[in-house]
Amino acid sequence: MILTKRPNQDQPIARKSLAWLLAIQILILAPHFVTAPIWIAVVWVVVAVWRWKIFQGAWDYPSKTKKTLLVAVCCGGLFLSLGAGFSFESMISLLLIGFILKLLELKNRKDFVLLIFIALFILAAQFIQFNHFLAAFYGFGCLTLLCATLMQLYKESAGQSVWKELRPSVYILLQAIPFMIMLFVVVPRIGSFWAVPSPQQSKTGMSDSMSPGDFTELMESDELAFRVSFVGATPPREKLYWRSLVFSFFDGRRWSQNREQKSGNYFNQASTKLQSHIEHKGEPIEYDLIAEASSQPWLYSLAAPKHWSESLGFARDMRLFAFEPVNERINYHVTASLNYQLNEINPDELVQNKLIPKNGNLKTRERAAEWLAETGSPEKLIEKLFAYYNQSFFYTLKPPALGIDVVDDFLWNSRQGFCEHFASSFVFFMRAADIPARVVVGYQGGDISSVDGSLTVRQRDAHAWAEVWLEGRGWVMFDPTAAVAPERVQKGIEQSLSATDRQLLAKPFGSSIKLLLRMREQWDAANLTWVRWVMNYDSGLQASLLERILGEVSPLRIAVLVVVTGSGFGIVLFAVLFLRNRKRDLPETSLIYLQLCKQLNACGFSPLASETPRHFCERVILSRPELSASLLELMDLYECLAYGDNLEVAERLRKAVNNFRPKG
Repeated sequence: MILTKRPNQDQPIARKSLAWLLAIQILILAPHFVTAPIWIAVVWVVVAVWRWKIFQGAWDYPSKTKKTLLVAVCCGGLFLSLGAGFSFESMISLLLIGFILKLLELKNRKDFVLLIFIALFILAAQFIQFNHFLAAFYGFGCLTLLCATLMQLYKESAGQSVWKELRPSVYILLQAIPFMIMLFVVVPRIGSFWAVPSPQQSKTGMSDSMSPGDFTELMESDELAFRVSFVGATPPREKLYWRSLVFSFFDGRRWSQNREQKSGNYFNQASTKLQSHIEHKGEPIEYDLIAEASSQPWLYSLAAPKHWSESLGFARDMRLFAFEPVNERINYHVTASLNYQLNEINPDELVQNKLIPKNGNLKTRERAAEWLAETGSPEKLIEKLFAYYNQSFFYTLKPPALGIDVVDDFLWNSRQGFCEHFASSFVFFMRAADIPARVVVGYQGGDISSVDGSLTVRQRDAHAWAEVWLEGRGWVMFDPTAAVAPERVQKGIEQSLSATDRQLLAKPFGSSIKLLLRMREQWDAANLTWVRWVMNYDSGLQASLLERILGEVSPLRIAVLVVVTGSGFGIVLFAVLFLRNRKRDLPETSLIYLQLCKQLNACGFSPLASETPRHFCERVILSRPELSASLLELMDLYECLAYGDNLEVAERLRKAVNNFRPKG
């Protein structure tokens, strides 16, 4: 039996090991510094300098009193920064503080290994907040460095290059990837680490109410709202009205949902009332939508949804919603009809959508009654109002401030506004004429990727429009903004603004440079694939994938798949390791000589079994005299290494062979 010496865990930490640990610590902490209180980064700098001074012997380890004071100061900082609640941010920040302060207690290998294990937890925690595919590569790199840091702690060799230090860790992790993929595909999806709800943070997005000026703030945000992948052709841009909320209550300045809309009444897909509520016409379209976390329950859909994911609800005013606030990215499938008729099944709701405040906006009330009497029908009234918008109004992100009577001031004085101004004034005008109308908010359009054809909708695509109840036609959509700036609907928000207003619009970096724009599309396409197949890989997607692979999903077939795939990976891995180890068994001189023979073989020369290396080179020189100087120098170095045991020439010989490039 061979006995191996157990590593001494109480051995002091070497200078190189400490340098590696400090380097990997800052790499692992860096993503958390984006969301954690900034003073934690300052604490790390102070502690890292302190620990290095301890290693140099300039400073002492902190006493119990100093350590207690440090912990108290950091806990007080967490309390002042994050409050007293047990939130996600406070728990992560507390873990970061412990990880940092542990450096001041680092004395031996045992403490070093403990810090490595804590680092693994902190590395995993970053994926709760950063879960795009670039974060995965960053995490893989940090994991490689962690393994290398732990492995070099027990190495006695010095002076190796960084790659030689990292290479064993890279090989180990690469060997684990096939087995990781296999387990990811077949292990039952009972939830994942990334299913932990993301921390509650303020989000830029659609609000539950609307007043003049609200949408201007969204135009200054390039933040992603959702992505869409259509099954088949993408509908024309002017058809892409992504419905989110419907506002039926107006207090004189702000629009919001009424009590009925907030009550949570919704339809079941099999409901007979739903069939009479919406009459679907024409060919349906299908799409998959991935919505970003918004901390709100409302979602986005084209009108009118016909089928949708069972985990969602469908409200009476034709909007999809989640039953809980969307605190993490959500994926759902919708079949919708762009040609539909939305009928009303609740007469009380028609009455509610005629209500306006008792006082204010007198001029609009008078004009609405006059114009209705002149035109004689709601349809003619809408045509007249649209013609007025088209002739007299200006579309701008920075309209002048409105007075107390916001509708009167906008319609008859300033005549400058954004989509919420037009939708709000239009609906109020209809109600003033005793015609049921309501405001709809959501997003319009989106950017189609030239890479994969997916649609990206951002916050700056936010939009507001209107619906009017017309006898015999039900709720009909009207977009008064299109009467003023039709380019907004047909070409996008940027094409509808003046040069001055375009400066206020959120634009991605390098949007005017085609190369950078193309790179951004590539990034979005890769990230969408990552989200769809990794982050959103749930039980439904797993069942679909296994059914595609196995035909019929059963425990026996899954077991066979695991055994066959695992065995295949194992055989390939064994073969690679066997060949590597077999090659490593040869002396260094033999490895270098084999490389030289390989280069000469490309010129048509192969060594004979009875030839020594020098005889072989002399035979080559007879045929190729121009190689004489190079080959004789190589042989001198080779013999110094092989027979003189001169290790100093090993590196020179290796470089000389690598630089030897005979032409055939």
